[in-house]
Amino acid sequence: MATAMEPVPSRDLEGRKICVERFIYAILYSVGAQFVLLASFLLLVNFSLLHPLAWLVDSFRLLVSLSTWLWIMPLVSAVIVHGIYLAKSHLSGVKYCPTRFQQIYQSIITKSILLLVNCVIGFLTAWLYTRFLRDDYRILFLPKDNENSVLNEKYLFLQLGGTFAGVYYFIKNKLEKPCLNFPVIQQSRYQQIRAQLYSMVYRSLFKSFFPTLTYVSFYYTFNCFYFRYKLANVFHGVSLAEESSLGALYSVLTDIRLVLYCWILSSQILTNMNLMQVLFHIFLTEHREFLVERTSLANDSQVTLVEALACEQIPIIQQLAALDLFTIAESCDPRRRARLYALSIPGGHPYNWRLVSGECIRLIKDYTTQLSKSIEGATLKPRPDIAKLRPTASMDAEKLLMKQYNESFGIRSLSTSALPTEAPQPDVICKVVDHRLDSLRESLRSIPGIYYLFGEPKTAKTCHLLATQSQQIVWISQALASLAAHSIREDQFGVVQNDLPLVIRTLLQLKQVLDKVGSIQLDVKKIDRNYVALKAATKRSLYRISAAFADYLNDIVLEPSDVKALLGFVNYREA
Repeated sequence: MATAMEPVPSRDLEGRKICVERFIYAILYSVGAQFVLLASFLLLVNFSLLHPLAWLVDSFRLLVSLSTWLWIMPLVSAVIVHGIYLAKSHLSGVKYCPTRFQQIYQSIITKSILLLVNCVIGFLTAWLYTRFLRDDYRILFLPKDNENSVLNEKYLFLQLGGTFAGVYYFIKNKLEKPCLNFPVIQQSRYQQIRAQLYSMVYRSLFKSFFPTLTYVSFYYTFNCFYFRYKLANVFHGVSLAEESSLGALYSVLTDIRLVLYCWILSSQILTNMNLMQVLFHIFLTEHREFLVERTSLANDSQVTLVEALACEQIPIIQQLAALDLFTIAESCDPRRRARLYALSIPGGHPYNWRLVSGECIRLIKDYTTQLSKSIEGATLKPRPDIAKLRPTASMDAEKLLMKQYNESFGIRSLSTSALPTEAPQPDVICKVVDHRLDSLRESLRSIPGIYYLFGEPKTAKTCHLLATQSQQIVWISQALASLAAHSIREDQFGVVQNDLPLVIRTLLQLKQVLDKVGSIQLDVKKIDRNYVALKAATKRSLYRISAAFADYLNDIVLEPSDVKALLGFVNYREA
């Protein structure tokens, strides 16, 4: 078997090729979506109920014309740049930053570039779509006479509205790095894109209503009294409209068509940006079958299941491998499971099972260790107060008489030492220094903003582990339990039973750490969902193994502590 002997750079290179292929498909579909959105916009603005045939023919003619293809190229270029940024973000994964200052420092350049790209996409979308409107909406300077021109307020309003929509999307959705959420039920690529496109266009119409009103108020507050004059002064021979600022404000406010166009452009921009995210999500979470073992007929460049599970530098490949292993374990077709239970020819060794199970156990143990270290020093959840018994008058009198009796006969309490001892001088100095340092830390933390930027929350690493790695541990733990349960009927050589004690011990250790995590107070409430899913998957795995091997526990070599912990699952008493 050459699976374990493959060099790591080659494995990572092949994993990157898989990701790049999916990135290219997502970007190409995003580019194609621009034409679909433009076609829907043309059908909307050119709508004619009296001449439906001419409406369709003219819209199609505009869509396939050479000028339209030339005008759309800048927007397509910006979409490709945005897609490259999303590809790099998904490829690198979400790295842990202990403080908010480190998060800001590491992401300030990339976030600035992303903000610029979003503004450019919004501006180019508005610039492209206004090409197909009337002259008073698609020209920046309207001719006034033979020598002078006048600034077109309506065109300026639409262009700035598109830029504002890009900024709004950045603030609304780009404060955190993208994180993949795999669907519970895998659907075909076509079904997902069709369902997401329809729902996204419908939802964007409602979600863009409030941003449009916000932009209208913002535009008339700042632009009408400052920006329009600066823009007019840039170009010689260009003057403003003759009416006053209030007159220009009134003329635009009463133009219902202009506000409607701005609303439609905002919804198109939001649809475009959200659709790109959805396309990346669809292509990256699409199920992929990895080779269980490398055969003579297989291509040497293909990544095997074990190699994909060990590909920690590319989290997407590792998650896809965990999903494929879970699919193998839960599938009704036992043919791929048979390859895991099979023996090597020649030799008769269970290489496939040992490599896969060994890598899965290593991942679970590493995750358990990291999770255990992350909760050290965390604050426990407050326990409910237990009502204490209030001493009565007779009890107080009895204590007083006992104290007087002991003092009269010289009897001292056992809780106090016979001779007063003084602490050594160095210990006193160390305690004073530690007390001063603690006071200094508390005073620094009390300064507004210091601890928020430079302090690390006690459960920040725990929340990061639950948010980024819990899903693949859920799949791996359930896959090991399912493979062990199926081995009773399908494992003809008993390759699973040798490693079954190690699998049980690993899952029990994970459950013990998760019980400790449940006893602390997490700083982020949204992580509770990942914690509940991981804890439920761990218990489900132990229940499945216990139910399958309940009659054979005496034949399995287990530690006494493991047997004691497993009896709760055998008797269905573990909640």
